[in-house]
Amino acid sequence: MVGGPVIVVEPLPQASTAAVGAFVRSGSAHEPAHLAGITHLIEHLLLRRTARRGTAEIAELIDALGGGVDVFTTRESCAITAHVPAVRFSEALDLIIEALFAPRFTAADVRLERSIVAAEFDLVQDSPAESAAERALLAAWDGHPLARPVLGERGIVEHLGVESLRSYHRQRFTTSRLLLVAAGPLSEAAIARRLPAPSPSSPEPALAPPVWHAGVMVEEREGLEQVYVNLVLPGLPAGHPDGLVLAVLQQLLGAGNASRLFRELRDRRGLVYEVESAVDATSLAGVLEVVFSAPVRQVAAAWAAVLKVLEEVGEGRIADREVALAQESIASAIVLGTEGPDALMEAHAAEMLARGRRFDAAQLKRELDAVTPERVRELARRLVRLELLAGAVCGPPRGLLLPAAVTRRVA
Repeated sequence: MVGGPVIVVEPLPQASTAAVGAFVRSGSAHEPAHLAGITHLIEHLLLRRTARRGTAEIAELIDALGGGVDVFTTRESCAITAHVPAVRFSEALDLIIEALFAPRFTAADVRLERSIVAAEFDLVQDSPAESAAERALLAAWDGHPLARPVLGERGIVEHLGVESLRSYHRQRFTTSRLLLVAAGPLSEAAIARRLPAPSPSSPEPALAPPVWHAGVMVEEREGLEQVYVNLVLPGLPAGHPDGLVLAVLQQLLGAGNASRLFRELRDRRGLVYEVESAVDATSLAGVLEVVFSAPVRQVAAAWAAVLKVLEEVGEGRIADREVALAQESIASAIVLGTEGPDALMEAHAAEMLARGRRFDAAQLKRELDAVTPERVRELARRLVRLELLAGAVCGPPRGLLLPAAVTRRVA
């Protein structure tokens, strides 16, 4: 989505703090394959040096603001957010805008941040859970750009230089791609005046939705006592009309203490310490994720229990009471998750990025109330099908025997 800048402000006249998020709608999925990881490396450099400020000055300002400044990259955006005392909002906004649109890249800074990103690659590689999470999307979406890790490819990142970074930043980090969301005792007009002049954008890469591939990738690692499993089923793209139906389905499947997976694997059988489900959505496609880890001695039983739950849910064997309880939990989360400027900023940003609309708790509650048990059962029958199961497993060789219902793929 290009055509910004888009500004969304939630006025909170009595608030003593303010929050702001500046999202450039360009992430790892928009990178050409030969530059995989360049957005994440740019993210690392944004708050190091700008046209007007040096590294020490930026660090001191962030601490003076309370340290609540964050920068991150996703598959579809790169963002800087801040939660600060309201009296210092202007300083925070100036820093964010300058960092996003006028960073200064030097060869020394690039070398330093490449070494830090290399450490991130090592952290992911050393974590079997992180490794399984990365491979799960690669299994489901194969070579699609959305399946690439946000970190990119180590061999590419370690050779990115200043000129490549400057050129890519000029093309992609433009005000036409900016979504700026703020909450606090603020004025939208005053914020708009502080933005740089509009700048043109390069055309969006033409991405088709990914094609689904069933099958689970297996990675052997000696020395582990647990088997780490990350399973994915087809989900829905962000903004889909059935998004709240999927949220209810996900909640009752594995998002709370009363969920099917938690009760079956932990409360009743004591097979795992943690088991959960999640929804991951992009503008083109999404996944419904189930994650668990189990000791080798119990992994076969854990697999059987997970597949039993998925089979029952996929057959639509969902009680009305489960749906009602999931709706109550989500309704409470909407209220609890929007207390304070920072939470409201995040809520507005999530709605704008997913659906192109402001956050409205009352509207969401009405849409949630319209989710019926039959709609949940119908969606479950459509998405939760064992023949579509994809994902990744990481563990010791003796724990990697997959159930017959799960297709094994070459990692």
